[in-house]
Amino acid sequence: MKKVFVTYKADEKQKERFSALADEYEFVYKEDKDANIVIGNYPIEKLKEFEKLEWIQTGAVGVDKYIRKGALRDGVILTNAVDVHSQEVAEHIFATITAMIKKLYLYRDDQYEHKWTDEGPVKEYKNLKVAIVGFGNIAKVLCQLLKPLGVYIIGVKRTVSEKPDYVDELYTDKDLKKAISDVDVVVSVLPGNKANEYLFDLDTFKAMRKDCVFINAGRGNLYRYEVLKEVLDKKIIEAVASDVFESEPLDRNSDLWNYRNMIITPHIAGSFHLYSAAERFVALSIDNLKRYAKGEELRNVVTERD
Repeated sequence: MKKVFVTYKADEKQKERFSALADEYEFVYKEDKDANIVIGNYPIEKLKEFEKLEWIQTGAVGVDKYIRKGALRDGVILTNAVDVHSQEVAEHIFATITAMIKKLYLYRDDQYEHKWTDEGPVKEYKNLKVAIVGFGNIAKVLCQLLKPLGVYIIGVKRTVSEKPDYVDELYTDKDLKKAISDVDVVVSVLPGNKANEYLFDLDTFKAMRKDCVFINAGRGNLYRYEVLKEVLDKKIIEAVASDVFESEPLDRNSDLWNYRNMIITPHIAGSFHLYSAAERFVALSIDNLKRYAKGEELRNVVTERD
């Protein structure tokens, strides 16, 4: 019988759903280095001590740390949580767009400083132009939130495809600068692979309008720290919001904490803060456990390795 270490903090109802597979698996909820399967995210350095590990079902979409050379032993299967977090990440981005175009982040600072200050004109959603870079499942949900409000949407993706009805323009990443050159908001939900590393250099930010705001809910290696700092210092664009950073947690002494034109959240956009996301993850895990027991192909297998 295979032993399954569930690192995800399942509630009692979700544990009951796992226990329905007790004929094939033994489930444990505290670290057990004899586990054959791990369900959820777990420190990669600790996984190296699991000598019987056959498969890890991560609770994340981005699996950068797991595909690094030497991170997992040869033969260990890796599956990710594609589409599990799409709704919660899209809603986080939507909320951040609202905070930025309505200048709520500035009023929050004013509140702390006891300042009764009018921060000036704001933008409306009708005819707002938003470019979404990284056009996958999260982008699709975000479009569903934005389009009914009259937002003009530009999508940027890696490969050529037919333009869906909910997008007004669609480009490949070869035309990135053109796509982001005349919009109010640029959103990145790009994965952290090598192709995207430092994709947003200083010239890319300079290609945006000065009144543009930038939101990063993808991965923190999208730009260098020095570039982001210069963008903020020189106000090359109006403001930046980032849920992800190249080094996490962000150093408490980092200069980024001090910028009035910066919104920082601690990588929480897709962290099971919506119960529906947790339910989707449990359903995916159970489906894959059933497949594994039958020797069938698993969903969301990640074959890429550095």
